[in-house]
Amino acid sequence: MKNKFYHISVISVMRCWTILLMAIVSFSCSDFNPMDSYSRIPPDRNTDINDGDEGDGAGGLFEKGYGTVNKPYLIMDVIQIQNMSEVLVKGKMIYFQLGADIDMKSVSNWDPLNPDGDFYIHFDGNNHIIKNFTCTDKGYASFFGILAGVCKNVGFYNAHIESAVNSGAGVIGGYIGVKAPNAVEKTGQVENCYVSGSVKGKYAGGIASRMGRPYGGQICYIKNCYSTAEVTSTGDECGGIVGSMYENSEVSYCYSTGVLIGANSVGGIAALPSEGAKITACVAWNWKITGPTARSGRISGMLSQGESGHQADPIASECYAWEDMICSGFTPEDNAGSISTGQYNGVGESTQNLQNSIANWGTPWYKVGNIDMGFPILEWQFDREDYANYGGHDNEPEGDFASGDGTQNNPYVIANVTHIQNMSKALIEKQTIYFVLSADIDMQGINWQPLNDTNGYHKWIDFDGRNHVIRNLTCESGNYRSFFGVLCGECKNVGFVDANISSTTTGIGIIAGYVGLAAGDANYTGTITNCYTTGILKGSGAAGGIGGVLGGSGYIKNCYSSATVIDQIPNNTGKAGGIIGRINGNTNGSTIENCYTSGNISVIGGGNGGGNVGGIVGKVDKGNLTIKNCIAWNSTLASTDKTKVGRIVGGTANTTYENCYAYDGIVLKAGETTFTVSDETSPSGSSFQGVAKSANELKGTVINWDSSLWKEGSNGYPVFKWSK
Repeated sequence: MKNKFYHISVISVMRCWTILLMAIVSFSCSDFNPMDSYSRIPPDRNTDINDGDEGDGAGGLFEKGYGTVNKPYLIMDVIQIQNMSEVLVKGKMIYFQLGADIDMKSVSNWDPLNPDGDFYIHFDGNNHIIKNFTCTDKGYASFFGILAGVCKNVGFYNAHIESAVNSGAGVIGGYIGVKAPNAVEKTGQVENCYVSGSVKGKYAGGIASRMGRPYGGQICYIKNCYSTAEVTSTGDECGGIVGSMYENSEVSYCYSTGVLIGANSVGGIAALPSEGAKITACVAWNWKITGPTARSGRISGMLSQGESGHQADPIASECYAWEDMICSGFTPEDNAGSISTGQYNGVGESTQNLQNSIANWGTPWYKVGNIDMGFPILEWQFDREDYANYGGHDNEPEGDFASGDGTQNNPYVIANVTHIQNMSKALIEKQTIYFVLSADIDMQGINWQPLNDTNGYHKWIDFDGRNHVIRNLTCESGNYRSFFGVLCGECKNVGFVDANISSTTTGIGIIAGYVGLAAGDANYTGTITNCYTTGILKGSGAAGGIGGVLGGSGYIKNCYSSATVIDQIPNNTGKAGGIIGRINGNTNGSTIENCYTSGNISVIGGGNGGGNVGGIVGKVDKGNLTIKNCIAWNSTLASTDKTKVGRIVGGTANTTYENCYAYDGIVLKAGETTFTVSDETSPSGSSFQGVAKSANELKGTVINWDSSLWKEGSNGYPVFKWSK
């Protein structure tokens, strides 16, 4: 019995110990809530050594790390980015690093990390992106609040920032640096970052509302950054990069593209610089800036008079602005260098020159060409390979166009190929709709339907290319195949490069199939000025390098074409011209002035009867025509009937000519037979030949038409000074 009880007791004790041990193991292996006790955060390390200890993420608040310079807290998700505020310590720099892109759409309204400027933060985005960040109705509305420290290598994509009443707003910082006296450590630095989205506040800037220290201290700066954010000021300052700049603040190697709207001081880079602030090597590439006359500028707005006796003396150098910027409320004038009074507009430059300027900044910038609308990006963005999705340059004002309402004073702004495809939706019968280009457009891969090929004479268009080009236009369907179809209105200041147009019906050109109409009121007139075309077109019945048919009382002035033109109609009615295929005007008369062509022109159908071929116009069928200062610089003009080939016009009637010339090396062909013609200053037969001159004579003649518009091109032919 004794042995039995002894045995039972031993077993019982062993069972108790087993249960206890299992309970301990179970407890030790169970999950815990990382937020249930702040005491779980490891104590500060006395040394920051690389001993292989990666830290435990501050007790689970982060992926790993100790918040030190060598072992920063690693952030991998939206919960961990929210945990940043839990580990900030007054008087100590805390280090953070992103290990992944963060989507903050689940955070309805972010609380700025450092609203009072008590903490030091070093934040390395590590070439990652924070998406869908929202902060509204907060003081110093932004990600950091007050950035006393560093933010680098991060993109804020599709941010939405709106400050509380009478407060500042910016995507990265409400304030960069701290303005409190005797706190020199609290400088602020933003580098290799970009932002997109929208910002609204009394003091508003794409990256920050204000920066610097009115009382002196270490330099704070924003460097190698860009903003595409739309910025609206509800009170004082509105800047593409920053609102106000105080003493010892600097913005360098930065650009902005967003629309800016302000009622007080407005500037594409900074709204209100003062007290020795520096703006160096910056570009204002904004679509539109709206602000008051005396306080707005493309680079900076009104200069502050300083604080505490300091005088305004900002320094600006190597700064440029987009020459096609829409400036509403003020008229900019080019200026450069150091300034001390007024506002600062920089020097206006073309899109291509701005691209090259930023590319020349060197590391860390990358020029992507026509990708992503041609804006340079940061090298780390390019290395991600998804920059086209998250570059931020698609963050234009919502709608079918970049901006505008289609009126003369506020035209629709076309910034990409989608916008140009939306043009047809904006046309209204018997109303002129206004469009402007704000960028070069590549139409590769699009089979274009002519813009205005149905009831075209009832839809009126005013199109200003603003010295941009449309590349790779292909049109193989629709009526009057071309870009416009029927142009009743005006096209100016645009180049069509490498176009490819083909048709089996009459009326084909690169710019328009029909330029104006023979009947109707004044709105039916078509005009084309300061335009050029290159490429190839094959038509049937009326084909021209600029337009197929010129009708009504329209005119074409200051244009040139190197396009190859072929009319392949299978009868004897072909009409092919370097500028216009056919004139079908009225008694009021049409005009072609200061134009030249250099492409090969031919009619290949029709047998022995042949079709009309001319270096400038194929045939004048109806109406009065004036051709003034025009040059046929073509290599070859060809038909099957030599009586229908003219160096200037292939078939003429009711035409007045003045100072028209032809290249003395031009080859005229009837079938396979080469023939010659005599010079003439006015038509003596069925065609008009003009007067032959050498290539050098022709080049000088064109440039002398208007030396402010023309220059010698790299191929020896004259081109527009803005040609690309």
